[in-house]
Amino acid sequence: MGMQEQSTDTVEESSGVSRRKLFVAGGLLATGLGSLSMEGIASAAGTTTKIAVVTHGDTGSFWSVFKAGVDQAAKDMKGRGVNVTQVYANNDISKQVSGINAAIAAKVNVIATSVPDASALKDPLAKAASRGIEVITVNSGQGAFDSLSTYEVHVGQNEEIAGEGAGKQFNAAGAKNVVVVIHEASNSGLTDRAKGVKKTFKGTTKTLLIPNAKADIPGTQAKIKAYFAANKSTDALLGLDPDVTVPAQQAAPSGTKVGTFDVNPAVITGIKAGKILFAIDQQQYLQGYLPVVFAVLFVNNLNTVGGGQPVLTGPGIINKANAAKVAALAAKGTR
Repeated sequence: MGMQEQSTDTVEESSGVSRRKLFVAGGLLATGLGSLSMEGIASAAGTTTKIAVVTHGDTGSFWSVFKAGVDQAAKDMKGRGVNVTQVYANNDISKQVSGINAAIAAKVNVIATSVPDASALKDPLAKAASRGIEVITVNSGQGAFDSLSTYEVHVGQNEEIAGEGAGKQFNAAGAKNVVVVIHEASNSGLTDRAKGVKKTFKGTTKTLLIPNAKADIPGTQAKIKAYFAANKSTDALLGLDPDVTVPAQQAAPSGTKVGTFDVNPAVITGIKAGKILFAIDQQQYLQGYLPVVFAVLFVNNLNTVGGGQPVLTGPGIINKANAAKVAALAAKGTR
C-alpha cells in the first residue's frame, strides 16, 4: 500500500510471452489448474482480453514491484491475446475514478482496482458492473464490493490480520508503548492495520496521522521528533510504508523498536543491521500478477477463484533470520 511521491499518472499498455511461465511464475499448478489445457483457454482465437489495472498507487518502491507483477503476467499471457492498461493515480482519487471511467469507455473485460476509499469508487464500479465488466479488487478494499453482480475476488493482504501480526512482534520484543504512523488520510487499509496492532499488542497503542507524509519527508521527520518529545514513554514505532518508516526510524530516539509494513532495499538493510526489527510483507508482486491471470482465465474459460473468500498474498514476516534471502529477491524487483 506504500506509495512514493510522484506528480503524474503512469498509463501504459503491455503484453507478453511464454505459456510455460504461466504455470511456473503464476503458480497455477498450486491452485489446481495444472491439468487445464492452455490451447483450450486460448480457443477463442483472435479475441483480445482487455484488462484495466487502476490503482491509487504510484510507481515508487512499493508499487514498482506491483507493476513488475502486472508486466510479467502480461508478457506471460501474450499467447492469450491480452491487452493490459495501467493507471497509477498517486493517491488522487479523482484520477483513479477517471481511470475507471476510461476503462469502462474502452469496454474492457476486467477492471482490477485498489480501493482506498470505497465511497469514492462506489458509483464508477457499480457502472462497470452494470456494463458486465468483471471487477477484481487488489491491495486494498477487501469486502468493499462483494455485492456487485460482476465482482470476482479480492487479491491482497487482510490488513487487520497483518496488523495483529505486527502487535505480536512488538510483544516478543518487549515493547510497552507503540505509535503507528498513518501516512495517508481516508485509507481504510491503513486504519485496519492499526486496529490489528491494538488487538494483539499488550501495551499501549496510539496513532499519528501525517497526511501525504511522503510528499514532505523533512516535515514528516519533524513531526516524528515532536511526537516522541511529547510522548517520552513511547518505545516503539510502526511505519505502514517503507518510504515513511526508514526516515521515521532515523528521526526516532536511539533504541526505539521499529517495525514496518512492506519491503524495500533500505528496509532489508535496516533489518540486517538490527535497526529495524521486522517487516510485514504482503508480496505485492502477486497482487499485480495474479489478477491478470485470473482475468484471462475468467474471460476465456469462465474460471473463478476464491469462492467468496479473498486470495491472500500475505502476511509474511521478514526479520534477521530470512532478510538475506529476501534481499536477493528484492534486488531482482520481485519482492
